[in-house]
Order: sequence, then structure tokens, then C-alpha cells
Amino acid sequence: MSSASFLKKTLCLVKFLCHPLDFQFKNIRMTSKSFELHGNFHVKADIYKGLTIETHNLSLSDEEFENNLKSSLIYWIKEGIRGVWFKVNIANSSYVPILVKHGFLFHHAKTSYVMLTRWLPADEPNLLPQYPYTHIGVGGMVINDKNQVLTIQEKYHQIPHWKLPGGYSNPGEEFGDTARREVFEETGIETKFVSVVALRHHHKHIFDCSDIYVVCHLKPASETITKSNEEIAKCEWMDIEAYRNHPEVTEFNKLIMEAFLESQRLKTSIAASSILSFRKDCYNKVYHVRSTDDS
Repeated sequence: MSSASFLKKTLCLVKFLCHPLDFQFKNIRMTSKSFELHGNFHVKADIYKGLTIETHNLSLSDEEFENNLKSSLIYWIKEGIRGVWFKVNIANSSYVPILVKHGFLFHHAKTSYVMLTRWLPADEPNLLPQYPYTHIGVGGMVINDKNQVLTIQEKYHQIPHWKLPGGYSNPGEEFGDTARREVFEETGIETKFVSVVALRHHHKHIFDCSDIYVVCHLKPASETITKSNEEIAKCEWMDIEAYRNHPEVTEFNKLIMEAFLESQRLKTSIAASSILSFRKDCYNKVYHVRSTDDS
């Protein structure tokens, strides 16, 4: 080892021993892919000058945690960090009041953790994104070759009415996949996705969230109904004309049927195409209008 290299490493060691937090912070790469050690915290930096800390690997006492937090906040502010995200595992829930004491706010919670945030710049508005606030529900408009639509009455309701089978999307699930799954779970009928018919955007829904309800046109592989006794009171194939005029079909569902019939008359549909993502690491579904006229 050359004398210059030895001197450089010695100076780095001295700096680390004198200012460990400062040294470790300045050596955090601004990346969103890995966690690095900062004091006793494992920190993941992002491209927006933000940090995420997870507590699942911490075994600090509450006093040690608070001392480390106070020191870290001083250095984060000094170095221009903007947003700090603390993901507190349920096993470390005693850290939550400490974080609140030091200006952190609740962002969201799941069964195994709670996320708290703090926006550090005093002269900038808080730009941290909100937690997702929209539910996605999907209905399946299953039309057979007899010009009938598959309809259900739910077991639990305020007012009895006929509607389309459907339910909420699971994480990572496409509209068509949700529609097919829900139709099968509720009626026992296998289907194939054809197109999106329409959607409704509703606000002030469950937990004060917004709700997007997407109706998909599906083609049945069979017509034999095996209804779910846990969820469904009645299930039947109903003539479209009867459905359009039925007193126990809501105006919304009648409008959706009219939209479907209009698209059939115009020979158009909202189809799905798979497009390579911007990052070129997966394919995304893009829904767009296209002609169904094969002539």
C-alpha cells in the first residue's frame, strides 16, 4: 500500500470515529434499491432526497431509539433530506409515540406495520404523496348467445335488487381477471374477457375513499349456474329486454346495459392491449376504443 493511500484511509477512519453519523450519511448512495446503515438505522435513500427506515431489524430500547432519532434528524436536516418515512413493525410499536413526539405523522397502517412520515424542509410545502385512496371494484356483464345477461341478488342487502356479479380487485389483478374470478366465485360460471363496457367514479365511499367500478363484458364458457350460498341469494339468466325494464334493476345498471347495447350497435369496444412499460421490465394493460367490425 502506498503512503498516500494509507494516509487517505487513516483520515477516513479518524473522520468516522469523530463523526460517525455524518460519515455514514454522506456515504449513502441516493438509490431506491438497497438499504444502508446510518447509525443504528438501516436507511434506503430515494431520488427525491427522501429516506425510508424500517424497524424490523432494530433491537434498540426506547431510550436508545429516541437518542438515535434525535441525532439523525439533526444530520438529515443539515444535509437537505426532505422526506423521512418510518415503517414501524408491530413488534416495535413502542417507537410510535416517540416518532409522534418528534413531529412524525401517521401515513397508513397494515396488519403488521404502521408508516409514519415527516417532511423536513421548513420553507417548502409537504410534497409527500398520500396513501392510495381509491378502491377498484369490477362487475362482470356476462352475455350468452340467447341474448341473456347473468344476474344476481346478494344475500345481504338493504333493498333487494338484481345486479351484475362482481367484487373488489385483489392487488396486482387486472380488470378482466377480477371480473372472471368474481363471476366464477359467485355463480360457478367460467368466462372469457371481451372488453370494458363502462366505469363509474364515486367518492366518499368506504373509509372515506373514492371508488372506481369497472364493468367488463364477458363471454360464458357454459351456462350452468352453481351459486355461492355464502354470498348470493338468487342467480339467473335474464333476458336483456326484461333486465332493461325490471323494477328491481337500478337506473345505474340499466344505463350500463344501454351503454353495452350502444357499443354493439356502433361496433366498437374498449379493448385491452399489452404494452411494454417505460422501464421495460414488464407489460402493462392499456384499455382503448377499437372497432369490432371484422368486415
